[in-house]
Amino acid sequence: MGKVINNKSVGIGVLSWNAHETLQKALNSYPEEFLGQFDQKHIYFSDISNTDKQIANHYNWDYSGGPNKGIAAGMKHLAENLHTDYILLLQNDNPLCERPDFARKHIKDAISLIEDGHADLARMRHRWKVGEAFTCVRKYLEYHDVKNISPQYIPAEHEYPDPSPKPLKKAIMRVLKNHNTNRFKGRCIYIENNPEEIYPEFISKNGDFLIADSCVLDFTDQCLLISRDKWLNTFVPYVEKHPSSRAPNGFQAPEICINRAWWRKNHFKILQGTGLFTHARYDGSFRPEHHTNEKYAKAKNPSHGTLPSSRGFSQNKSSSPYPNNTCRK
Repeated sequence: MGKVINNKSVGIGVLSWNAHETLQKALNSYPEEFLGQFDQKHIYFSDISNTDKQIANHYNWDYSGGPNKGIAAGMKHLAENLHTDYILLLQNDNPLCERPDFARKHIKDAISLIEDGHADLARMRHRWKVGEAFTCVRKYLEYHDVKNISPQYIPAEHEYPDPSPKPLKKAIMRVLKNHNTNRFKGRCIYIENNPEEIYPEFISKNGDFLIADSCVLDFTDQCLLISRDKWLNTFVPYVEKHPSSRAPNGFQAPEICINRAWWRKNHFKILQGTGLFTHARYDGSFRPEHHTNEKYAKAKNPSHGTLPSSRGFSQNKSSSPYPNNTCRK
């Protein structure tokens, strides 16, 4: 291990289940200039297949795998295969959407803040180019009016939620579901300009990063930068000891298990800067209502052609579906 950030080694890991097209687009978006900062790069495949192995070998990533046991088990196995001080945990639908030089500095600065005791972990999903299936702004607007919309906010990324003031309706929501009033304040960071001035008791700013208290911002298992020790010795044991009755497809999910009173009462400090990764899925979603499944349903219909082969994969490692490393709007 020769490449260290702030004297700490850093590994990047990707959790993948099926979705070969999605995975390849993500891997294509990680140029060598970006990957060069990491001491390890590892893919953990749930229900590992020969095609998975071919893709990992083609892109020169280490890999391991086993039976699909859900996101919680997969993220644990992924972290166990990364033997570095810090780990960047991604999923196969998280392509890079910032310049490599910016990404290197962003990760270095985040680790510095964690090392100095200002934060416990960092969200690395992009603050503005959030990608699909992101509901933070919509939920924030159910309870709170926007004070000052950031000029960097992109309504299309959030499917155009209505930001207009609705004081009576929102007052009723705050009464009926008072437990969400404070809990959702942290979501303001994805639409408000200078959120640290709106909720200074919960959100502060240090350099290019906002620091939010976990009492107002939920845990997310997408695009997570955290020390390996904290993930494997604090969060993973909590998930295993506190399984949720809400188990997607019968499996545990860290987001569901962790987002309880324990998370809010421990006042973990969460970094959110500009962010580096978006969320873009092209195939293989486990959600039956996902647009990729509609595409595949049509593909299975003979009148719409045949289902694409899972064995084919891109031979161009340098190409990226995101020109100039900017993600879709």
